[in-house]
Amino acid sequence: MLNTLVRKFLFLSVGIVLLPLRADADEIPLQAGWKTNGLAETRYVITGTESRNNPLRRQLETPFTGEELYLRYRIRYDAKTLDTPLQDEGEFFVFWLDEQEGTDGSTHSGNVPNIGIHVANDENHFMARYTSSREKHADVLEGDRDYLIVARLWKSKPGADQPFDQLNLWVDPVADDELSPDATISQKNAITTIAAVGFSTGAKTEYGDRIEVWDMGLSDSWREILKLPPQEETTSVPEVMVAEKTVHFEKDIYPILKSRCFSCHTGAEPESGVRLDVLDEVLNQTAPRNADNSQLIKLIVEGEMPPEGDPVTDEELIALKTWIDEGLDWDEQLLPTPTPQTDHWAFQPIARPEIPDVLNKSWIQTPVDAFIAARHEEQNLSPNPPADPLTLRRRLSLDLRGLPPEPDTGKPLEQIIEQHLNDRAYGERWGRHWLDIARWAESNGHQHNRMRPYAWRYRDWVIDAFHSNKPFDEFLRAQIAGDELTPFDPDNIIATGFLSSARYSGNELDKEIQRNDILVDLVNTTSKAFLGITMECAQCHTHKFDPLTIRDYYRMQAFFTQGQPGNVVIAEQREEAKQLIAERWRIFDNVHHRMVEVRRRQGVPEPIYVIPKSVERGMRADEKARYNQLNQQIAELEQSWSFYSPISAGTDLPVAPHEMRWPLPREKSSLENRQTMLLVRGDPMSKGPTVDPGWPAVFGSTPENLVQPRTALADWMTSSDNPLTARVWVNRIWQWHFGRGIVETSSDLGTQGAKPTHPELLDWLASELIDSDWNTNHIHRLILHSATYQQSSQSSPRNAEIDPENKWYWKWAPRRLEAEAIRDSMLVVSGQLETFAGGPSRPEDAHCRSVYLRQKRADLPDQQLLFDSAQGIVSCARRRVSTSPLQPLWLLNSEFAQQAADRLAQHAGSLEEAVQLTFGRPATDVEMQLLQSLADEYGLTSACLTLLNAHEFLYIP
Repeated sequence: MLNTLVRKFLFLSVGIVLLPLRADADEIPLQAGWKTNGLAETRYVITGTESRNNPLRRQLETPFTGEELYLRYRIRYDAKTLDTPLQDEGEFFVFWLDEQEGTDGSTHSGNVPNIGIHVANDENHFMARYTSSREKHADVLEGDRDYLIVARLWKSKPGADQPFDQLNLWVDPVADDELSPDATISQKNAITTIAAVGFSTGAKTEYGDRIEVWDMGLSDSWREILKLPPQEETTSVPEVMVAEKTVHFEKDIYPILKSRCFSCHTGAEPESGVRLDVLDEVLNQTAPRNADNSQLIKLIVEGEMPPEGDPVTDEELIALKTWIDEGLDWDEQLLPTPTPQTDHWAFQPIARPEIPDVLNKSWIQTPVDAFIAARHEEQNLSPNPPADPLTLRRRLSLDLRGLPPEPDTGKPLEQIIEQHLNDRAYGERWGRHWLDIARWAESNGHQHNRMRPYAWRYRDWVIDAFHSNKPFDEFLRAQIAGDELTPFDPDNIIATGFLSSARYSGNELDKEIQRNDILVDLVNTTSKAFLGITMECAQCHTHKFDPLTIRDYYRMQAFFTQGQPGNVVIAEQREEAKQLIAERWRIFDNVHHRMVEVRRRQGVPEPIYVIPKSVERGMRADEKARYNQLNQQIAELEQSWSFYSPISAGTDLPVAPHEMRWPLPREKSSLENRQTMLLVRGDPMSKGPTVDPGWPAVFGSTPENLVQPRTALADWMTSSDNPLTARVWVNRIWQWHFGRGIVETSSDLGTQGAKPTHPELLDWLASELIDSDWNTNHIHRLILHSATYQQSSQSSPRNAEIDPENKWYWKWAPRRLEAEAIRDSMLVVSGQLETFAGGPSRPEDAHCRSVYLRQKRADLPDQQLLFDSAQGIVSCARRRVSTSPLQPLWLLNSEFAQQAADRLAQHAGSLEEAVQLTFGRPATDVEMQLLQSLADEYGLTSACLTLLNAHEFLYIP
């Protein structure tokens, strides 16, 4: 930067006042120039003239217009010649930097930076100034003392034509003072170029004053201006510093625990629930690397433990505290972590049950009915007769497609089922069910709820997966490990939208907390969605009910540690994309660094945060133009909001920028060396021992050194060693058909969840799923063709007395349509539904299917919220069904409902046709009489509005 400027220079002795020789002596001539070595230094002695004078000055070889310039000089003021304002006028002496050298009498003031000495508060202070009315002061000047003066002159906005508007001053600085100047001042109208430098005296500088200056220099580097050695490159500091071990667990700690603690605090039922013979339990009584904050130590110091016998000795206490401070070393051979055991049904292997032999054989249409009939006979129940064909057609259409049935063409039921399963509308309806489980939405959530412009791709992938009947094991594998799979397939990257649907706090400055919040969401959602277990409790302590330990929780978290959500480029031109993204970040990072440096020099305390929008506003015109161009080119690349690990991915993919106030670190290095640590009480700042990826130990051991950890997790989830996944999936299918699962708590098959009403049926369906190569449609057909599904909903007083809740499925239980199906049905019957086969989401007033409306967290479409939709915050296993006054008010008075009724009236043209469109059947005479009366008085639109509010229209019959 200063390539034409001599970085270390000595001033010429122009205008300096030399000490006089004796008047009567003859001057003895000397050869030019003293010969010097390192033991001699050049000093200039300056005296005053009681007026402005420039006794020492020099031009730069090339005028300097760069962004920052450091200067240095040393000064000593003779105490005998130093006076204060109380004694006389005080002193004035400055070093100036100007555009012109000037003459002996030039003032070098008025927007010209000066660094030196001036009067303030009746004392002589070091000062920095641009004008006499704008100066800042530092230390008081003392005589007969050597001072090092350093200043930094810089531009808050880069550019050769920008002013040197910032000036910092240090008096006797040391290496670490760079961000702590003693005085700082700014001036908007300062000079833009430095061409000459020099020292000036003033009216307060008298003839007899004696000022020594030496060691002058200019540089563009803080370290060089202080003559410091080059800074060594720093290496990354480990997240957790490991202390050198001075105590040995077996020798020093185990005997203390055994003699003082184990009589009460071991085994499955320890005193007060505190177990000290298992590391994971000990962690909750300690604070690793901080013994003074450990509950165990506090209880010992306060004399509460041990409650009986001799107290812990000072030597034992010191050993325990040292053990904790050194990281809680443990011997797994001596005190192994026990493998959880359980006889709970959900954790047992799936054994294919025999199909029951029942008396009511004539009722059986699929094996499903045999299991249901067996319960009927146990409970002395009689199943309902089949529903009429019209009701069945309506039930099937609303259940599978979320839309009213098309006109009856006389097709048999078998063909109708196949037609619906092959209809994209089925993918849209059942894809929405899965999106509830996946807590999918299109914004980050939290306070800075910014949209994710490419999140819609995952929605479309889910819809296509159902529509194409993707085998469930492949459906799972793509969502858990799509980026690790080979060969590269963009659909697999899109599928990881399941993981990237996690909320992401853009207002969280602490990167450990920000990342941990996402990882916690991933573990909780994955375990609920695919395994039907709730692991949240184990985040802080071993689960109180299920066979899940705190170690299990963080081993599950370790599967996801080296990945994070982002805009992954899936376009073919990946190399071009990498170059565009890299150049875009170079511009951004350069400007960001520049702005951070400005704030540092302004004294802003570390750490300094600059939001992206401020960086963009701080760009020069040329930078902004290129930056915008790059952003536009990047935006045109095909991208997906996905979960991606550059460490384990099967294909190296570019990750484009995403809009976020404080995003996670984007560098690969921030992920590749990350370790997962067991967090004490779930606190990211309280780290315990390191753990490797692993599924819960109750299901067996996990292989070590997994290269692609999430692929291994997905393989285990769909293996014969895992009894949960198949049970969970067939139970969800059953729930979405009947409104209630065989296990009612469909995301919790653990000990605190509901018991299965038909456990043999659940395991038989799970076996069928696996044996059919995870074919979801095979399970659909078994259910849809069953007599159980095809029953009527008529009441039976005898059955109702035995089973009022229809727990044993002796009838069909009608249920209200979900929010999306209500809206979509209104659009269909009114002739307004627009075909929309995917792509970016539409605004709330669009006439497409509701699954394609924009899903912004905390700002979902009003109708969805009124009718109990999922919130997109946590996994929603089953939507609640509420009844509130706002629901009929919306159905009657909203603009959408009014418009639908009006369009239905136009579309139908008559009451008879309106009833046929709405209910899929002819109107009865009584209905026609009532509706005609209403239409005659208030118009056909009012009659149509009544139809749209009818129970028959809003429920699956």
